[in-house]
Amino acid sequence: MKLMLDNTCFNSKPTGKDASNLTFKLMKNPIEINVKDLAQELIKGKTFTPAYFKEKGGEIKRQKAYWYSQQIIALDFDEGMTLYEAINTFKESAMFIYTTFSHTEENNKFRVVFALDKPTYNIYEIEQTLVELMKMYPDADPQCKDCTRLFYGGKKLYELNYNNRLKVEDFEIEVFSGTKENILIYPAENTKQQKNSRNILTNSNTAMNIQLIKQKDIVRLQEVISPEPKVVHNVFELFDYLKQQDLRLYIGIASQNNFIDIFHHEENPSASIFDSNKNNGHQLYKCFSKSHPFTGTILQITQKLLGCSILEVKRFLIELYKIEIVESEAQKELKLAIDTYKELLQSEDLEELYPNFYKLFSRYGYLKDLYILLDLVKEYLPTGDDPRLLFHHSIDTIARKFGRSRSVTHTRINHFTFFELIVKLDVDDIPSELLSIQRKRKKEKKHKYLNSTYELPLYNYDFFAELDSVCAIWIEKGCTSKTVNYEGIMRNFGVEEADRVFPQDKGKVIPPLNEEVVSRIHRTTLELIANNGWTTEQEVLENIILYFNGQQVFKQKQFKICFGELLDSYDLERIRLNKELKQEMGIEGNGYGYIIRHKKYGLVSVYQEVKNTMEFSINNR
Repeated sequence: MKLMLDNTCFNSKPTGKDASNLTFKLMKNPIEINVKDLAQELIKGKTFTPAYFKEKGGEIKRQKAYWYSQQIIALDFDEGMTLYEAINTFKESAMFIYTTFSHTEENNKFRVVFALDKPTYNIYEIEQTLVELMKMYPDADPQCKDCTRLFYGGKKLYELNYNNRLKVEDFEIEVFSGTKENILIYPAENTKQQKNSRNILTNSNTAMNIQLIKQKDIVRLQEVISPEPKVVHNVFELFDYLKQQDLRLYIGIASQNNFIDIFHHEENPSASIFDSNKNNGHQLYKCFSKSHPFTGTILQITQKLLGCSILEVKRFLIELYKIEIVESEAQKELKLAIDTYKELLQSEDLEELYPNFYKLFSRYGYLKDLYILLDLVKEYLPTGDDPRLLFHHSIDTIARKFGRSRSVTHTRINHFTFFELIVKLDVDDIPSELLSIQRKRKKEKKHKYLNSTYELPLYNYDFFAELDSVCAIWIEKGCTSKTVNYEGIMRNFGVEEADRVFPQDKGKVIPPLNEEVVSRIHRTTLELIANNGWTTEQEVLENIILYFNGQQVFKQKQFKICFGELLDSYDLERIRLNKELKQEMGIEGNGYGYIIRHKKYGLVSVYQEVKNTMEFSINNR
């Protein structure tokens, strides 16, 4: 049997220079050996690769491109199965077992060595056989799926049966999607082997480039795809460009009809490629099989085929499609500014520096979402000369990034806008090129409004000191997320602020019902305070009776919307009870919640004057 075997005997696992030199030495020592002699060499501590490699272009490397043939297979077991269990499990299939250098009685570590009934010259066939063995023996080290892997020698041999062989035909290997030209397959060494080798030719509804992609054979793929060099300026442009590439050309499909899925074996074609209905030019792959459904762009397809990270997918496709990411000096400066901003939000000093900002934004994930928004802006930096940090993602896109519902995301964006952490641009302030894109998208989507365009201002530390004061006012007014709408901002902070935060709603007329309920909230609150000296939100709402479905929720919402206005208009305050305050005001009960009272509340002799003032306010509202 042909394989690669090192001549050096080790008593322990090779390290340092010994380990780094092994591959070079192995590739210089191809050998043909019988299995019994191989077993004896391995327990001397010699290193081997089960595969046989052959020179190409005057050089030889331990890579798939130099793989030639293989008949030996080895699996590592470091946990999950004991040596005793392995001897019984593999006595009818493997040739021998040997313990590795790190094996102990308490922690069994060993290697099981098999032989195929004949050598294979088809790398796909050996890889699929390894995959099937890993499914049969899931306790094996998954790294054994690499057909170019080297294995160190070991200490002790356990003979099973040197005549045991695995029949390749017994494994359910999927039909290879490729051609003789794009798979690592060598001519069989005699006509009998050639006659027995698998027919890997495929028909027109089968993808031809899959093995090239799996092997990351960029040179051969570029010969098929013929990509033109492309310059992009950010990740958004990069992914947008990649998703527009011809998927049929990429995976090698000649047919324009349905074709055989590239991810599972099937007799009837169930896969198709179509354009996204988002009118963005992106192409999608879809398998309609009920047992193996899949939908994805070129990114998901490549990740699934390579079994790697998104970052590796990105690198592979950038090289394949000859893409260069070029950042301007302005973009580099903006990235640095964003990173400075992010550092402030993560600073351990944030709470001490800006306590009101921290109190308001650390609750309910506002800081986290602001951080995500900064990253989103950083990914899609503008490419033109405009020095502003502009972004115009739809609420749906931002919601996906936040991991929140559309309505919650909409409120949060308006929340950030109120505090001037982001700025919504008027139409006149949007660059003409961007505005043209926005109008085209509005028409295509049949939306009522344009997607908002935002600017992320780059503030200094003085701004955050001012922001902290605004947060203090927001907290004092008892504002909540229910306040974040045109009516809520208008009532609490004025029409100008409402128009700034909601520029598309300028001049909005408040519905009569809203006005009526707010008026009753004001009147009821003042009456209860005039009678008792204090009241609560719950008491006010209980004294307002409405007669329609959903009135309770509507009342609560309107109370939150108008509460700051109520406090400001009548010099009221919202204050948490304590023991002294309860005694002073004669409040009974065990609770220590919030009450609403006049700021001038004090001696009984002053009370009638306050009451008269409130009654005057009620009558003139």
